[in-house]
Amino acid sequence: MSSRVLPWLLGVYAVSWGWAGLIALSGRPTVGLAFVLLALPFIFGPAAVSWLWRRYVVREGPFEDLNMLHVGNPALTGWLGAIAFVWLAALVAHVMGWGALDLSGQAIANRMNEVQGPEKAAEALTAMQAAPVPYAVIASLQALLVGLLYAPIRLCEELGWRGVLARELAPLGPWGSAVLSGLLWGIWRVPLVWMGGYFSDAPAAGALAMVAASVPQGVLLVWLARRAKSVWAPAIAQGVLTAIGPFNELVSVGGNPVLTSPMGAAGGVAALLLVAVAWGLDRREAAAAADAPR
Repeated sequence: MSSRVLPWLLGVYAVSWGWAGLIALSGRPTVGLAFVLLALPFIFGPAAVSWLWRRYVVREGPFEDLNMLHVGNPALTGWLGAIAFVWLAALVAHVMGWGALDLSGQAIANRMNEVQGPEKAAEALTAMQAAPVPYAVIASLQALLVGLLYAPIRLCEELGWRGVLARELAPLGPWGSAVLSGLLWGIWRVPLVWMGGYFSDAPAAGALAMVAASVPQGVLLVWLARRAKSVWAPAIAQGVLTAIGPFNELVSVGGNPVLTSPMGAAGGVAALLLVAVAWGLDRREAAAAADAPR
Protein backbone atom coordinates (compact mmCIF):
# COMPACT_ATOMS: atom_id res chain seq x y z
CA MET A 1 0.00 0.00 0.00
CA SER A 2 1.41 3.38 -1.03
CA SER A 3 2.41 5.61 1.87
CA ARG A 4 0.67 8.54 0.23
CA VAL A 5 -2.74 7.01 0.94
CA LEU A 6 -2.11 6.80 4.69
CA PRO A 7 -3.13 10.46 5.27
CA TRP A 8 -6.33 9.71 3.40
CA LEU A 9 -7.11 6.68 5.57
CA LEU A 10 -6.33 8.55 8.79
CA GLY A 11 -8.48 11.47 7.67
CA VAL A 12 -11.49 9.31 6.75
CA TYR A 13 -11.38 7.40 10.02
CA ALA A 14 -10.86 10.58 12.03
CA VAL A 15 -13.79 12.45 10.44
CA SER A 16 -16.32 9.60 10.43
CA TRP A 17 -15.35 8.03 13.74
CA GLY A 18 -15.05 11.45 15.34
CA TRP A 19 -18.62 12.25 14.35
CA ALA A 20 -19.81 8.89 15.69
CA GLY A 21 -18.02 9.62 18.94
CA LEU A 22 -19.77 12.97 19.27
CA ILE A 23 -23.13 11.28 18.72
CA ALA A 24 -22.32 8.68 21.35
CA LEU A 25 -21.32 11.37 23.87
CA SER A 26 -24.48 13.39 23.16
CA GLY A 27 -26.70 10.51 24.15
CA ARG A 28 -29.13 11.27 21.32
CA PRO A 29 -31.39 8.41 20.20
CA THR A 30 -30.23 6.75 17.00
CA VAL A 31 -33.31 4.84 15.84
CA GLY A 32 -35.18 5.07 12.54
CA LEU A 33 -35.08 8.48 10.86
CA ALA A 34 -32.87 9.86 13.63
CA PHE A 35 -30.20 7.32 12.74
CA VAL A 36 -30.39 8.19 9.03
CA LEU A 37 -29.97 11.92 9.71
CA LEU A 38 -27.18 11.44 12.23
CA ALA A 39 -25.37 8.98 9.96
CA LEU A 40 -25.23 11.37 6.99
CA PRO A 41 -22.08 13.25 8.13
CA PHE A 42 -20.47 9.87 8.78
CA ILE A 43 -21.14 8.81 5.19
CA PHE A 44 -20.03 12.18 3.79
CA GLY A 45 -16.61 11.76 5.45
CA PRO A 46 -14.87 9.83 2.61
CA ALA A 47 -15.93 12.37 -0.04
CA ALA A 48 -14.87 15.40 2.02
CA VAL A 49 -11.51 13.89 2.94
CA SER A 50 -10.96 12.71 -0.65
CA TRP A 51 -11.46 16.22 -1.99
CA LEU A 52 -9.05 17.73 0.54
CA TRP A 53 -6.50 14.96 0.05
CA ARG A 54 -6.48 15.29 -3.72
CA ARG A 55 -6.30 19.08 -3.63
CA TYR A 56 -3.72 19.63 -0.89
CA VAL A 57 -1.80 16.37 -0.45
CA VAL A 58 -1.35 14.79 -3.90
CA ARG A 59 -2.21 17.94 -5.90
CA GLU A 60 -4.60 16.27 -8.31
CA GLY A 61 -7.80 17.48 -9.94
CA PRO A 62 -11.17 16.98 -8.27
CA PHE A 63 -12.36 13.58 -9.50
CA GLU A 64 -11.99 13.51 -13.27
CA ASP A 65 -10.09 10.22 -13.33
CA LEU A 66 -12.96 8.54 -11.46
CA ASN A 67 -15.33 9.27 -14.39
CA MET A 68 -17.84 11.10 -12.24
CA LEU A 69 -20.09 11.90 -15.20
CA HIS A 70 -19.98 8.39 -16.62
CA VAL A 71 -22.42 5.82 -15.25
CA GLY A 72 -21.63 2.85 -17.46
CA ASN A 73 -23.73 -0.16 -18.44
CA PRO A 74 -22.69 -2.23 -15.39
CA ALA A 75 -24.61 0.26 -13.25
CA LEU A 76 -27.67 -1.74 -14.29
CA THR A 77 -25.95 -4.82 -12.87
CA GLY A 78 -25.52 -3.04 -9.54
CA TRP A 79 -29.08 -1.72 -9.59
CA LEU A 80 -30.71 -5.12 -10.11
CA GLY A 81 -27.89 -7.06 -8.49
CA ALA A 82 -28.48 -5.40 -5.13
CA ILE A 83 -32.00 -6.87 -5.00
CA ALA A 84 -30.71 -10.25 -6.15
CA PHE A 85 -28.12 -10.08 -3.37
CA VAL A 86 -30.62 -9.58 -0.52
CA TRP A 87 -32.84 -12.38 -1.82
CA LEU A 88 -29.81 -14.64 -2.13
CA ALA A 89 -28.82 -13.78 1.44
CA ALA A 90 -32.33 -14.73 2.64
CA LEU A 91 -32.06 -18.02 0.76
CA VAL A 92 -28.63 -18.68 2.29
CA ALA A 93 -30.05 -18.07 5.77
CA HIS A 94 -32.86 -20.52 5.03
CA VAL A 95 -30.59 -23.25 3.62
CA MET A 96 -28.13 -22.89 6.49
CA GLY A 97 -30.94 -23.18 9.01
CA TRP A 98 -30.31 -19.72 10.46
CA GLY A 99 -33.85 -18.48 9.75
CA ALA A 100 -36.87 -19.79 7.86
CA LEU A 101 -37.73 -18.08 4.57
CA ASP A 102 -41.37 -17.00 4.81
CA LEU A 103 -43.14 -14.76 2.28
CA SER A 104 -46.50 -14.81 4.07
CA GLY A 105 -45.71 -11.65 6.02
CA GLN A 106 -45.24 -13.48 9.31
CA ALA A 107 -41.75 -12.01 9.77
CA ILE A 108 -43.17 -8.48 9.44
CA ALA A 109 -46.05 -9.30 11.77
CA ASN A 110 -43.63 -10.60 14.38
CA ARG A 111 -41.74 -7.33 14.21
CA MET A 112 -44.94 -5.28 14.42
CA ASN A 113 -46.04 -7.31 17.42
CA GLU A 114 -42.96 -6.16 19.29
CA VAL A 115 -43.49 -2.50 18.41
CA GLN A 116 -47.24 -1.94 18.00
CA GLY A 117 -48.81 -4.91 19.77
CA PRO A 118 -50.60 -8.11 18.69
CA GLU A 119 -53.79 -6.46 17.39
CA LYS A 120 -51.99 -4.31 14.81
CA ALA A 121 -49.74 -7.23 13.90
CA ALA A 122 -52.74 -9.50 13.27
CA GLU A 123 -54.44 -6.89 11.07
CA ALA A 124 -51.28 -6.38 9.03
CA LEU A 125 -50.73 -10.13 8.60
CA THR A 126 -54.31 -10.61 7.36
CA ALA A 127 -53.88 -7.81 4.82
CA MET A 128 -50.53 -9.15 3.58
CA GLN A 129 -51.85 -12.70 3.22
CA ALA A 130 -54.81 -11.41 1.18
CA ALA A 131 -52.56 -9.45 -1.21
CA PRO A 132 -51.87 -11.05 -4.63
CA VAL A 133 -48.13 -10.37 -4.34
CA PRO A 134 -45.94 -10.96 -1.27
CA TYR A 135 -45.03 -7.73 0.46
CA ALA A 136 -41.32 -8.56 0.16
CA VAL A 137 -41.67 -8.45 -3.64
CA ILE A 138 -43.42 -5.08 -3.48
CA ALA A 139 -40.73 -3.75 -1.14
CA SER A 140 -38.05 -4.94 -3.58
CA LEU A 141 -39.63 -3.09 -6.49
CA GLN A 142 -40.02 0.05 -4.39
CA ALA A 143 -36.36 -0.17 -3.37
CA LEU A 144 -35.31 -0.11 -7.02
CA LEU A 145 -36.92 3.32 -7.37
CA VAL A 146 -36.11 4.78 -3.96
CA GLY A 147 -32.56 3.48 -4.24
CA LEU A 148 -31.89 5.90 -7.09
CA LEU A 149 -32.66 8.75 -4.69
CA TYR A 150 -30.21 7.37 -2.15
CA ALA A 151 -27.47 6.80 -4.75
CA PRO A 152 -26.07 10.39 -4.68
CA ILE A 153 -25.68 10.11 -0.91
CA ARG A 154 -23.92 6.76 -1.14
CA LEU A 155 -21.72 8.22 -3.86
CA CYS A 156 -19.99 10.21 -1.12
CA GLU A 157 -18.95 6.91 0.41
CA GLU A 158 -18.03 5.25 -2.88
CA LEU A 159 -15.85 8.16 -4.01
CA GLY A 160 -13.47 7.22 -1.25
CA TRP A 161 -13.58 3.45 -0.87
CA ARG A 162 -14.18 2.30 -4.43
CA GLY A 163 -12.66 5.41 -6.00
CA VAL A 164 -9.59 6.84 -4.28
CA LEU A 165 -8.60 3.81 -2.19
CA ALA A 166 -9.19 1.23 -4.92
CA ARG A 167 -7.00 3.25 -7.28
CA GLU A 168 -4.25 3.67 -4.69
CA LEU A 169 -4.24 -0.07 -3.97
CA ALA A 170 -4.20 -1.00 -7.67
CA PRO A 171 -0.56 -2.25 -7.54
CA LEU A 172 -1.82 -5.15 -5.40
CA GLY A 173 -3.82 -6.42 -8.38
CA PRO A 174 -7.58 -6.22 -8.98
CA TRP A 175 -8.50 -8.89 -6.45
CA GLY A 176 -5.86 -8.18 -3.80
CA SER A 177 -6.73 -4.49 -3.74
CA ALA A 178 -10.45 -5.30 -3.55
CA VAL A 179 -9.99 -7.60 -0.55
CA LEU A 180 -7.88 -5.09 1.40
CA SER A 181 -10.17 -2.16 0.62
CA GLY A 182 -13.18 -4.26 1.65
CA LEU A 183 -11.57 -5.03 5.00
CA LEU A 184 -10.69 -1.38 5.66
CA TRP A 185 -14.20 -0.35 4.62
CA GLY A 186 -15.74 -2.88 6.98
CA ILE A 187 -13.70 -1.63 9.92
CA TRP A 188 -14.70 1.94 9.06
CA ARG A 189 -18.39 0.96 9.26
CA VAL A 190 -18.17 -0.47 12.79
CA PRO A 191 -19.36 2.76 14.52
CA LEU A 192 -22.63 2.49 12.57
CA VAL A 193 -23.34 -0.64 14.61
CA TRP A 194 -22.66 1.16 17.87
CA MET A 195 -24.83 4.07 16.70
CA GLY A 196 -27.76 1.66 16.47
CA GLY A 197 -27.96 1.21 12.71
CA TYR A 198 -27.43 -2.54 12.74
CA PHE A 199 -27.56 -5.34 15.30
CA SER A 200 -28.56 -3.15 18.23
CA ASP A 201 -29.31 -6.26 20.32
CA ALA A 202 -25.84 -7.74 19.81
CA PRO A 203 -23.44 -4.93 18.80
CA ALA A 204 -20.18 -6.79 19.45
CA ALA A 205 -21.11 -9.93 17.50
CA GLY A 206 -22.82 -7.78 14.87
CA ALA A 207 -19.74 -5.64 14.36
CA LEU A 208 -17.55 -8.71 13.85
CA ALA A 209 -20.06 -10.24 11.43
CA MET A 210 -20.36 -7.02 9.45
CA VAL A 211 -16.59 -6.58 9.12
CA ALA A 212 -16.28 -10.17 7.88
CA ALA A 213 -19.17 -9.73 5.43
CA SER A 214 -17.78 -6.40 4.23
CA VAL A 215 -14.76 -8.10 2.67
CA PRO A 216 -16.60 -10.07 -0.05
CA GLN A 217 -19.21 -7.30 -0.36
CA GLY A 218 -16.44 -4.75 -0.87
CA VAL A 219 -14.87 -7.00 -3.49
CA LEU A 220 -18.16 -7.01 -5.40
CA LEU A 221 -18.44 -3.23 -5.24
CA VAL A 222 -14.87 -2.79 -6.48
CA TRP A 223 -15.60 -5.23 -9.29
CA LEU A 224 -18.69 -3.20 -10.25
CA ALA A 225 -16.72 0.06 -10.25
CA ARG A 226 -13.97 -1.52 -12.34
CA ARG A 227 -16.42 -2.92 -14.90
CA ALA A 228 -18.33 0.37 -15.15
CA LYS A 229 -15.18 2.49 -14.96
CA SER A 230 -17.19 4.64 -12.57
CA VAL A 231 -18.03 4.81 -8.88
CA TRP A 232 -21.66 5.45 -9.80
CA ALA A 233 -22.29 1.72 -10.28
CA PRO A 234 -21.51 0.73 -6.67
CA ALA A 235 -23.22 3.91 -5.44
CA ILE A 236 -26.46 2.83 -7.14
CA ALA A 237 -26.13 -0.67 -5.67
CA GLN A 238 -25.56 0.82 -2.23
CA GLY A 239 -28.54 3.12 -2.69
CA VAL A 240 -30.82 0.16 -3.36
CA LEU A 241 -29.44 -1.68 -0.32
CA THR A 242 -30.16 1.39 1.79
CA ALA A 243 -33.71 1.56 0.45
CA ILE A 244 -34.48 -2.11 1.10
CA GLY A 245 -33.23 -1.84 4.68
CA PRO A 246 -32.95 -4.95 6.90
CA PHE A 247 -34.44 -7.36 4.37
CA ASN A 248 -34.21 -10.27 6.81
CA GLU A 249 -36.96 -8.62 8.86
CA LEU A 250 -39.29 -8.98 5.86
CA VAL A 251 -38.66 -12.60 4.92
CA SER A 252 -36.86 -14.50 7.70
CA VAL A 253 -38.79 -15.99 10.61
CA GLY A 254 -36.77 -16.81 13.70
CA GLY A 255 -33.02 -16.80 13.93
CA ASN A 256 -30.45 -14.27 15.02
CA PRO A 257 -30.19 -11.13 12.83
CA VAL A 258 -26.39 -11.39 13.08
CA LEU A 259 -26.77 -14.58 11.05
CA THR A 260 -29.79 -13.77 8.84
CA SER A 261 -29.07 -10.14 7.91
CA PRO A 262 -27.64 -9.16 4.50
CA MET A 263 -25.10 -7.19 6.54
CA GLY A 264 -24.24 -10.26 8.62
CA ALA A 265 -23.27 -13.86 8.05
CA ALA A 266 -25.90 -14.62 5.40
CA GLY A 267 -24.86 -11.54 3.45
CA GLY A 268 -21.23 -12.56 3.68
CA VAL A 269 -21.91 -16.03 2.27
CA ALA A 270 -24.15 -14.60 -0.47
CA ALA A 271 -21.45 -12.11 -1.41
CA LEU A 272 -18.86 -14.91 -1.57
CA LEU A 273 -21.07 -16.79 -4.01
CA LEU A 274 -21.44 -13.70 -6.19
CA VAL A 275 -17.69 -13.05 -6.01
CA ALA A 276 -17.18 -16.54 -7.42
CA VAL A 277 -19.50 -15.64 -10.31
CA ALA A 278 -17.64 -12.36 -10.90
CA TRP A 279 -14.28 -14.15 -10.84
CA GLY A 280 -15.59 -16.70 -13.33
CA LEU A 281 -16.75 -13.94 -15.67
CA ASP A 282 -13.35 -12.27 -15.53
CA ARG A 283 -11.60 -15.59 -16.21
CA ARG A 284 -13.86 -16.36 -19.16
CA GLU A 285 -13.34 -12.93 -20.69
CA ALA A 286 -9.56 -13.17 -20.17
CA ALA A 287 -9.52 -16.58 -21.87
CA ALA A 288 -11.62 -15.29 -24.78
CA ALA A 289 -9.30 -12.32 -25.22
CA ALA A 290 -6.25 -14.61 -25.20
CA ASP A 291 -7.79 -16.87 -27.84
CA ALA A 292 -8.93 -14.03 -30.10
CA PRO A 293 -7.00 -13.67 -33.38
CA ARG A 294 -4.53 -10.84 -33.42
